[in-house]
Amino acid sequence: MHHRLALLCMLSCMLGPAAYAAGTAGCDDKLMYTLRHLQLVVGTLRPDKAGQMLVFASDGSEFTAAQAQWMKGQLALVAKACVNGDAADAARRLAEVQQLLSEHHRAFS
Repeated sequence: MHHRLALLCMLSCMLGPAAYAAGTAGCDDKLMYTLRHLQLVVGTLRPDKAGQMLVFASDGSEFTAAQAQWMKGQLALVAKACVNGDAADAARRLAEVQQLLSEHHRAFS
């Protein structure tokens, strides 16, 4: 039983990067870098308590809870567009998220 688990873990480690590369084949490296960066910033938008109206990102940006949820949803759709090979849709959605971020924090680039 332990041998099967070890084999499964080894195969997952070997095939994981290949599966990731195949899953993002529709998007170039620059777009994927931007997506990862925005996921880090948007991922920090968490309310401190239930029902909190405003949330803050690690870079000091302030957003409503609805804006935070919208950005998280858009980034998920960007990842899906990359998997589906639709780089144009992914780039458009990323630009919209970047614009909202820049409107709330001028130092964002």
